[in-house]
Amino acid sequence: MFTFLRVIRAVAGLLFLATIVGIIAQLTFNILHVDILMRSSVIVVMAGALHAAFWLWVFIGLRYVINEIHQKEQGTPHPGLTKHWHL
Repeated sequence: MFTFLRVIRAVAGLLFLATIVGIIAQLTFNILHVDILMRSSVIVVMAGALHAAFWLWVFIGLRYVINEIHQKEQGTPHPGLTKHWHL
């Protein structure tokens, strides 16, 4: 069960990073092409920020879920999650 949750946590982390890269790409495009800045570009950045916030919430939330389950079963937090960004 822990392996499955940790795989989901890794996927959530990758999707968070991919969303951040997408936001940076959109902002770079907006900076390079100021003459065609449109409302849709702002909407894409805002939607990307919400998408990134969701995946960050899943990533951090799964850490707490994994630690809680391990705490109930073993009596200690999960040893693989000693640092905040570990998978």
